[in-house]
Amino acid sequence: MLKRVSEKRICDFDRKAVGFWMEVDGEVPIRFVRVFVTHEVLSDIDPNQARYVAGVLTTFDRNRDRIDRAANSKFDEGKTADWLHEGHPVIVLMDGDF
Repeated sequence: MLKRVSEKRICDFDRKAVGFWMEVDGEVPIRFVRVFVTHEVLSDIDPNQARYVAGVLTTFDRNRDRIDRAANSKFDEGKTADWLHEGHPVIVLMDGDF
């Protein structure tokens, strides 16, 4: 299970996603996981929100609990990406994850 590390999130323009960190609950030493939510998913969650940076981040912030649950589900199913971010596992949330 993953838990929220902080409220900090960034727009990753190369991946067209919002990225943030979570950590594996109860593991010592702490193990971090990078999570990316695609702009496409965020636009699907709230199609009325503008697709520029402020709109994407607003949609992310308003739906953070839902996004965290989706990241947890994907992590618990062992569905991490086949690449690492700064040496840490990655979860990419896409349409089918919600």
